[in-house]
Amino acid sequence: MFVIDESTSSDTLFPADYGRGCVPRDFSVQPAPMHAVDFPLIPRSEWSARIKEKEETKSRISDVRRRCGPNGGLMPSLDQGPVGYCWAHSTTHGVMLTRALQGQPYVPLSAYAVAATIKNGRDEGAWGALSMDFAVARGIPSQKYWPQGSRNLGNGNAECWENAKLHKVTENWMDLSRQAWDRELSFDQVITLLLSNIPVVGDFNFWGHSVILMDAVEVERGSFGVRILNSWSDGWGDKGEAVLRGSQAIPDGACAPRTVTISKE
Repeated sequence: MFVIDESTSSDTLFPADYGRGCVPRDFSVQPAPMHAVDFPLIPRSEWSARIKEKEETKSRISDVRRRCGPNGGLMPSLDQGPVGYCWAHSTTHGVMLTRALQGQPYVPLSAYAVAATIKNGRDEGAWGALSMDFAVARGIPSQKYWPQGSRNLGNGNAECWENAKLHKVTENWMDLSRQAWDRELSFDQVITLLLSNIPVVGDFNFWGHSVILMDAVEVERGSFGVRILNSWSDGWGDKGEAVLRGSQAIPDGACAPRTVTISKE
């Protein structure tokens, strides 16, 4: 288990060859909101048993990732490279995983299409909720139409955006009454969603990074964390994954794709 906590080295958190790009919130002028998104919570007293059951039945989101990729194998993690587009990769990973959870075929989507379009090709940071808004409104095109890694706005032709409509978020957990930088879910809400097989887009100020959360994990008896899928290729961590624990596991901003478009690709 590749674990990240308060003792993790900076070399692991901030490798030189990879970008981050999640803009930290200034809580002095952007205070933490009330949690307006409301749904029944799974009691903490049930977390251990539910996590164990999902591990034994291999029904975690990370288990689905291991069998939903090319030829029924591992779904490769997207690689953002040195550009600060993590906030679009977290949502794009979420859409790809949600498609798999709905039994849809593997289609590599382009996070760069989302971020470059929003930022007009500039290398700029933002928040996961901003890319979630985009995925709701326009969808995310396949890499066939917008190559991953390209910031060329010329990729965004009519055919590209028509394809993106096949990969839209149709339902999501998000506080729409708040600005994109101000949307978050409580830790209990995050764990409830993960135990319900709903991936969560998580922004982390300590890291300046946005990733997709896949599983609730009991790191030690009574100590819970989250398994993430990063956007620094499968060469990072455990095939692109790691477990955040302690204070590092609590996102400063969060939203979640619940369902996506059903397409016949």
